Amino acid sequence: MRKLLLPTVILALTSSLAQADNQRPSVVKNVSADALTSDSIRLSWNAPWDDFGVQGYNIYRNGRYYSTIFNTTNFLDKGLSAGTQYLYSIVAFDKAKNYSALSTTVNARTQGGGGSSTTPASTPSSGSGGSDVPSGLRVTIDNSSTAVIQWNKPSGDVSGYNVYRDGNYYATVKGSTRYRATSLDSNREYRFSVVAFKGNTFSRKSSDIRVKTSGSSSAVSAPPPSPPPAASNNSTSNGTSSGAVPSGYQLVFNDDFRTRSLDSSKWNSRYRWGARWTINNEQQYYVDRLSNPNFGHSPFEFDGEHMTIVASRTPGHLRSKANNKSYLSGTLTTYNKFKMKYGYVEMRAKLPKGQGLWPAFWLLHNQENGKRPEIDVVELLGKQSNLAYQTYHYYDNWTLRSSPSYKAWGPDYSNDFHTYGMKWEPGRITWYIDGKATNSHSSSNVADEDMYLLVNLALGGSWGGNVDGSTPFPARFTIDYIRAYRRP
Repeated sequence: MRKLLLPTVILALTSSLAQADNQRPSVVKNVSADALTSDSIRLSWNAPWDDFGVQGYNIYRNGRYYSTIFNTTNFLDKGLSAGTQYLYSIVAFDKAKNYSALSTTVNARTQGGGGSSTTPASTPSSGSGGSDVPSGLRVTIDNSSTAVIQWNKPSGDVSGYNVYRDGNYYATVKGSTRYRATSLDSNREYRFSVVAFKGNTFSRKSSDIRVKTSGSSSAVSAPPPSPPPAASNNSTSNGTSSGAVPSGYQLVFNDDFRTRSLDSSKWNSRYRWGARWTINNEQQYYVDRLSNPNFGHSPFEFDGEHMTIVASRTPGHLRSKANNKSYLSGTLTTYNKFKMKYGYVEMRAKLPKGQGLWPAFWLLHNQENGKRPEIDVVELLGKQSNLAYQTYHYYDNWTLRSSPSYKAWGPDYSNDFHTYGMKWEPGRITWYIDGKATNSHSSSNVADEDMYLLVNLALGGSWGGNVDGSTPFPARFTIDYIRAYRRP
């Protein structure tokens, strides 16, 4: 009942070619979407400028990566549902893999099922049975380029929200009633509004809130709230303390995933031993989004508040590229980017539920010698989502040794966000959930060398058993933040 360590020396394949081109293409302009039939939409756009020329385009549908194309400025999306609205945006890239910013988002509605064939992004459709209009919009200005928009959850069943800026679609938010708008122009006024949706049914737009990045703001529907208290090292992203960060420790690593893509200065999206090496008899292939953006699929989703690792069945056309694995998923590691010896680490996340799902947050030895330790901050077997495991592994004379797989019984960890922490001291490891100590392990063999962070969503394996027909797909491991602290 543990994550198995690799018993042999692994060589890191970290070399890369330097690229002289560091100029990214300009933003794709004049994107249009036209519904041709009940199951197809054609996209077209103008080719952007790039100093060495554009190589291709990544197409995003409904806020998620969808497809990559080359040497053309149009795309036919087929096999769609009739009478359904789809949102599209485009990113251009060059041969050096410099990526443009995301284009303006456009909408089109396939023919059939009632409604018009095309619907501009600024006028979403509405219908009976949808949610009420979001209300109570308010704003907090972070700085001259960033503002946080918040609103009250309306009555009715809501699966998410579309945020509009100056009348145009801007972003989609799920699992939250707040959005962090970044890259705003200083000393400029913007208008934001919000639409709630459930499936393909949309509410009317909310009243506008006016946001001026010079530091003042006003709202039509509600006055701005009092400023929140300043965050400390012990604060989570929603302003509440985890209660486990040791007094006097300083934050040395943080990713709160408030962007729209992975931060390559902090993360790798592959294990250091390579994407095609299977451990623990697992069933997934980890898509290396950062090093191989043209793979044709991304397991990472962003909503402006969280990052989600999404596990899904491997499409037939990607099976050979995925080492013939049945499922696609994702992993992140800080190998060669951040390491630590002793300290406290914490993740706030919602873990997935389902047979064969195996989410984990852990630390691994930075060098292939000595004890080769591994500290599992939290692991969960999706078949029993109210039981978290906390374990320590190391090698002694090339023999794997492990602490007991300490158990932390609790609520269903898949129903809500929880914080999972670990304090690592000389000779002692203490584990925490939601700020409360759950288990500890003391030994002279506790790791005393540099280790790096990992987070992943595995499927199957020799411990939890394989995925079966009861496993829900896509499976989602949603992470609010990952942080590390050290004593100065």
